[in-house]
Amino acid sequence: MTPPAAIASRLVRKGKQVASATGIEAEARKAMTVAQELSLAQAVNAKAGSPVTRMRLASLLLLADRQNDVIALLGEAPALGFQEELMLAEAYLSRETLEDSARARSAAERAMALADSDAGRAHALATRGKCETRLGARDQALETLREALALDPHNKDACKCIAAIEVAAGRSDSVLALTDDLLAQGVGHARVFGAQVLAHARSGDLGAARRAEGFDLLHRRQTLAPPPGWDTIATFNAALADELLGHPDTRYERYGSASAFTWRIENPSRSDTPLFNSLVEQIRDALDAHIAAAAQSGHLWAASRPDLARLRIWCVITAGNGHETWHVHQFGWLSGVYYVSVPDGIARGKDRKGCLSFGLPEDVLGEDIAAAYGERIVRPEAGMLLTFPSHVYHRTYYPHEGEGKRICVAFGLQG
Repeated sequence: MTPPAAIASRLVRKGKQVASATGIEAEARKAMTVAQELSLAQAVNAKAGSPVTRMRLASLLLLADRQNDVIALLGEAPALGFQEELMLAEAYLSRETLEDSARARSAAERAMALADSDAGRAHALATRGKCETRLGARDQALETLREALALDPHNKDACKCIAAIEVAAGRSDSVLALTDDLLAQGVGHARVFGAQVLAHARSGDLGAARRAEGFDLLHRRQTLAPPPGWDTIATFNAALADELLGHPDTRYERYGSASAFTWRIENPSRSDTPLFNSLVEQIRDALDAHIAAAAQSGHLWAASRPDLARLRIWCVITAGNGHETWHVHQFGWLSGVYYVSVPDGIARGKDRKGCLSFGLPEDVLGEDIAAAYGERIVRPEAGMLLTFPSHVYHRTYYPHEGEGKRICVAFGLQG
């Protein structure tokens, strides 16, 4: 294996100067809800249909979890473009049947033929590899996914799928060789570090897994100060909770996310959400401080810091059974959560119900390894901001009891 110091120096030589600041760009404020955008896109496409209007409509249908409508729109359309074929593949995969996985594979192959760059070809190959995995052709999938990484070492989906297949087969050395090679090329995203953690744990080296994860070293927990004009964070949170509960873009569930039995608001920022917009500024300040501290940690994750990052942010609202399953934030570098409202049954509870857990997924590594690795339990409370590397596996326990909803704002910095 390449020594960690050598890998870090290569990352620095590639322009990842750890000591410099990361520029944080927040998502643009939404002018319309998803439903309004979708209605407009449908009207425009019906009146003056073109490949551009059709692709825009398909992307909004996917965002609204209307995969069957995407298939109806694109499945019989002539001369689809590269992105449309990939969206069609995504829609087919959501049905989770062998027949639809085969259809998705065909769409991915057509996208491969239409791609005009190595990154595009890698994207299509990663999608095809996912289809082949669903179809049970794991050896073929590995070949396809390795071809994708050869074209674009930064492709996260290919890295994720290779690691999942190899870890399940007990081939930890293969995973570690892969991540070592990617890090040496200057590739340091959440799936690389997450795969390292899983491979070390699967091999039985829990100490190496904890060092690769770095949670204890790299997370920060704090209580936010009230924004200007507010006397206490409690009064601010109460008003913010009302603003979020009345948000016009709230939806129940989202396919493909780790959330279960939850209400979600994707990018809640609007011109009529002044309190949420104030919170975004508070979070940005906290992230600046975390990045500055991480720069001194010596961890390889810090060396992969993006020079410019987009702050993606969403809201999750849960009642008793709402929870998050084990996951990492694949497209993030630094992630976190801010608790706007926490029922007393959680905040003052004595058990794990409603708590946030950091550890390893039993369904990937088995209960014995996950138990041996252990977990760190964080009890939420209103006003608490928790930030941590995006590659750290986490979930929430359920059900939580008592009146009221748990309202949290989750976010991730994406390079």
